Amino acid sequence: MSDDSPQGESGFAERMFPAPVDRGVALPDRAVSTVVSGVDTAELGSWQGNPEHGGKWYEGGGRVGEKAVERIVIYPPTAGVQTQGDPFEPVRIGFLIDMDLGQLLADCIDPYILAIEDSLNEGIFDRPIELFTVDARGLPRENFTKLIAGYQRLVDEGCVVVIGPFIADNSETLMPYANAAGVPVLLWTGTTRAFGEFVFTVANGDIPTESVMCANWLLDQGYKKIGFLWEKGSASDMYADYFRRTALRLGLEITKEVVLDFNPKNMKESLAEMRDLGTEAVAHVGYGYSTIHYAKAFQELDWDPPRIMDTAFMFYSNSNEWAAGLEGWHGIDQLGEDGTNPNYEAMCERFQARFGRLSRNVVVALAYDTARVAMQGIANARIPTPRHVKEGLEMIKWMPCTNGGPSCYITFAEYDPRGYKGDFLTIRELRDGELHFRGYYRPQWPSNRTPR
Repeated sequence: MSDDSPQGESGFAERMFPAPVDRGVALPDRAVSTVVSGVDTAELGSWQGNPEHGGKWYEGGGRVGEKAVERIVIYPPTAGVQTQGDPFEPVRIGFLIDMDLGQLLADCIDPYILAIEDSLNEGIFDRPIELFTVDARGLPRENFTKLIAGYQRLVDEGCVVVIGPFIADNSETLMPYANAAGVPVLLWTGTTRAFGEFVFTVANGDIPTESVMCANWLLDQGYKKIGFLWEKGSASDMYADYFRRTALRLGLEITKEVVLDFNPKNMKESLAEMRDLGTEAVAHVGYGYSTIHYAKAFQELDWDPPRIMDTAFMFYSNSNEWAAGLEGWHGIDQLGEDGTNPNYEAMCERFQARFGRLSRNVVVALAYDTARVAMQGIANARIPTPRHVKEGLEMIKWMPCTNGGPSCYITFAEYDPRGYKGDFLTIRELRDGELHFRGYYRPQWPSNRTPR
């Protein structure tokens, strides 16, 4: 009853929410988006970080400080079908930005758009999709409550699945909130401490495995006396413990162990001590915030030892400055051997045709795979609600991947929320400004090395 109506006289119910609107951009033969690109860099015409614009092929294609388009709607092809005239409201996918992405924001969002368009063109879903982005950066540089508020905004906006967060600190922090809200998240973190019914990962690494890989690489290369550096953070003990345990088992000697702050004050001095102790090779594990300073420290010491890093190595794509800081390192990557993954090569061709530029860094592949997962979860769901999409994610089996090698695929199950399987971790080297593929990690039993 309205306040100004006479007692006993009924009012009229108005719509609580606005009716869906048709943007009028749908086409009969292909999926179409309401934007040319997902960031303002496209409007400014200031792409960088790729060969056409003076950068390296592996560096981020956007620019530091670019902004995401908040709401992007992608319509499926109509295929000439005449609807009843009432538009359908888009099913909403959230994107939670939790970190400083440097030159990589465009290389996240544009692959999301392409993956959604490709999915709709393949006919797996027949309703429009909205990609809704919030920028709520949290740990390690900002406050954790910002991250939680950002996720809650996406929940309140009706997202059925959220891409992000990316960082281990934030993933572990958000875990209980995601499980309580019941809106599934697709993490990029490699930590095993973010888990639960609604927590899935299309991981940009695997923290315990990365440390094991680094130690085994050192053994395989014939190095025994190792300098070891790791960083403070939520997963720091996991990084360090797995490396130490594996080094001990393999018979490696750690000449000096150093813990770095995010803004290290003792890097050069620690490296000098390692050198003077007869260190043959250096290992770094951790989030990677400090790694931008390595090139300067090694150069000032005039020391170029063999060195291996966990997936922090992939910060080479974050900015040109960071790529320069990682010069000379081997590191754990996710790009497969050049030219061998047909899904990756075909995606790059479509990406260039769609956006008029090409970034071949690992984030483009990772972002494309993640959005494909979100779309397949939606397509598998009986109805587009978070719980049903969660069940749809668990139905994904052997999904093709653009990341990793030709044998990489994504699969989930009721108690298996970690998507990537197979050759999704690789070894690369950044040397003389070029990024080189150096192999896959395919371990063998120690007995195989022993002559009979």
